[in-house]
Amino acid sequence: MDAETFEAIVERLRKQGTDDGEFEVKESAVKLSSDIWETVSAFANTTGGVIILGLSERNDFTPVDNFDRAAVEGASEADFGKTLIARTFDRAYDLAPRSMKGADNNWERLERLNFIDEKGHVTKARLLAAGSYPQQFFPRLVVDVEVHPGLEKGTPGAPRFTDRTVCEGTIGEMVADAVAAIAKNLHRRSIVVGASRIDELEIPEEVIREAVANALVHRDYSPRHDGQAVSVDIFDDRLEILNPGGLYGTKTRENLADGTSCCRNATLTKLMSLVPLPAGAGLPAEGNGSDVPMMIRECEQRGIRAPEFRPALDSFKVVLARPTYEGGDSKLRAYDGKDLASAFGPDEELSSKEIQERTGLSIGQVRYRVRTMVESGELAATAATTSRDRRYRLA
Repeated sequence: MDAETFEAIVERLRKQGTDDGEFEVKESAVKLSSDIWETVSAFANTTGGVIILGLSERNDFTPVDNFDRAAVEGASEADFGKTLIARTFDRAYDLAPRSMKGADNNWERLERLNFIDEKGHVTKARLLAAGSYPQQFFPRLVVDVEVHPGLEKGTPGAPRFTDRTVCEGTIGEMVADAVAAIAKNLHRRSIVVGASRIDELEIPEEVIREAVANALVHRDYSPRHDGQAVSVDIFDDRLEILNPGGLYGTKTRENLADGTSCCRNATLTKLMSLVPLPAGAGLPAEGNGSDVPMMIRECEQRGIRAPEFRPALDSFKVVLARPTYEGGDSKLRAYDGKDLASAFGPDEELSSKEIQERTGLSIGQVRYRVRTMVESGELAATAATTSRDRRYRLA
């Protein structure tokens, strides 16, 4: 059965609201449920059928809850740095003080934050957020960054890939290393803003970082996907980031950018907001649904194509267009600070809307350029950022 057929079957079950005589789902993800043999017997006495494991009928036929709080066999306190754990406790006291209320010793603190379960076993979330080397236990929970010549994998006559970096460590370390590996294989461009020159990646670095972090925090960590990495493929015209695990809970393709949050790995997301992150990993995970709108907004402000989000039943892909590619329609608009400055007459004050009308730029592009020109001293603002009367003039 191919993926397209399987997705069609699941979609039919969702519309029905129940399984049927041909297909029946079970929430078995680690071991078979006790009632599965009743279904096998029922199918054997009819024309047969298909049993689908790992889907929850009561949760609209979505994959069963993940295992970020599952115990990691063989992991112990020796697999964690005491300093990092102590710093995490300090952040918990500052950022979520109720989580530490009544936790009078390290055991209770570890259990309260779900670093360990009720039996004292190390959880998967803890290992991924703060472990010394999580890949000792899960070798394929990595980010695999590959650079491909051309527009597709396996271009005839071309090498399989021209660069490859396998990023290991905690989630924070993998995010930092993956962003660095991606950045070194993208083009940089210089933008003239007045008398200043700004150097930036062709795709905003914060968008890349958010896409990689989301792929790691929200991927499926159930045992059936332990052998699958987050893959990053860099082509001449685009960047693709793919993680195992489709949309979770109430999230759909239609409401993906509505700013609401639905966390597959709630424990891991919480820990990622508390564990100090290495340099280059960005800000702690927020889990508030602001990530997708931010990515769209940042691309729009720079005049490049918005990210494409391609959810499937068991995977999720983000596609970021490379604006420097000459063979498509994703090139950056050619404009600089002088274009913006030329919109102003002598001693004239203009609003963002008036600048947009005179330059033909989008309002997002205008705001981005205005902000950088104000910071560089090329433009002066006439009022506070919160004022509806805020206008700009040449400094």
